Amino acid sequence: MLTVAAGLVTAQSAPVTAPNRTAAVVDTGDGGDDAAAKPAAPVAATTKSRMEYFQHESELLKTTLNIGVYVPAGYEGGSEHYPVLYFLHGLWGSARKWEERATPTALDGLIADGKAPPMLVVCPDGNNSMYVDALEVEAPWNEFLASELVELIDGKYRTIAKRESRGVNGDSMGGYGAFNLAFKHPDIFSAVSAHEAAIYPVDPDQLPDRIKQFAAQWKPVYGWPIDVANWKVWNPLELAATLPVATLSQLAIYFDCGDKDRYGFAKTNLELHDLLEKRKVAHEWFLRDGGHGRDYFSEYVVESLQFHGKLFRAAATAKPSNQ
Repeated sequence: MLTVAAGLVTAQSAPVTAPNRTAAVVDTGDGGDDAAAKPAAPVAATTKSRMEYFQHESELLKTTLNIGVYVPAGYEGGSEHYPVLYFLHGLWGSARKWEERATPTALDGLIADGKAPPMLVVCPDGNNSMYVDALEVEAPWNEFLASELVELIDGKYRTIAKRESRGVNGDSMGGYGAFNLAFKHPDIFSAVSAHEAAIYPVDPDQLPDRIKQFAAQWKPVYGWPIDVANWKVWNPLELAATLPVATLSQLAIYFDCGDKDRYGFAKTNLELHDLLEKRKVAHEWFLRDGGHGRDYFSEYVVESLQFHGKLFRAAATAKPSNQ
């Protein structure tokens, strides 16, 4: 339930059980304050899951990427097929970001407690791409994620290769990418979640000064000065305002942001909520206590994991439509 307090939209939710917060030390701009932070405290319950990494030579991107995969306990030696969650890291991150933040331990605990079913989690390198199809270079990231990567994972692992058992989750830049991926490919992904998503104004002239300091990296992606038409093609606010309601409503949507986000993303995330609410698109939105970076993600990632877990479990028990 949403309530209004002191001019802020907040959400009432059950107490969060998550790894303890840790001290952020290095401010690199987009959740990249992990390098000097202490490891997150593990949750009580653990399982014999593992992270494995491999390299993939992408035909679409014309480059070699590292890809991490969380493999749940019980996968080895079994025959069961699993739902898949794709995780997109933030700026300056890598395929190892999910593990570096002790997220596998958090998911282990949720699975052990019955709060989420076993699942595969795929963590590709993002290369500061914004996860969109670049304007000035041959780098169709959105297409790669929706087609080549999904096909690779479905061929390499025992997945449930159906949209109902496939979701995408992102943090900061990855949240921006997750919205673009799901909004444009609801036939591939059935659900999207994001923490502290890097949502920017529809008008790039309205970018805060603190965001503009990172703008040089955007030239290959959006052009520089920014090509406004291309900018809008990949803007979640523009997509939420212009895509057919029937398209948006195919997705289960969850997102949250810290009320003290230092990049102003609380404001734009709230704008996304308002757009979806105005168009009567069902979604879950929470403005939570916190800032931007590792601490925030580590505290609240259990919420999105449970969100996807509930959907995966429902998909597994649903009867075929012809019955």
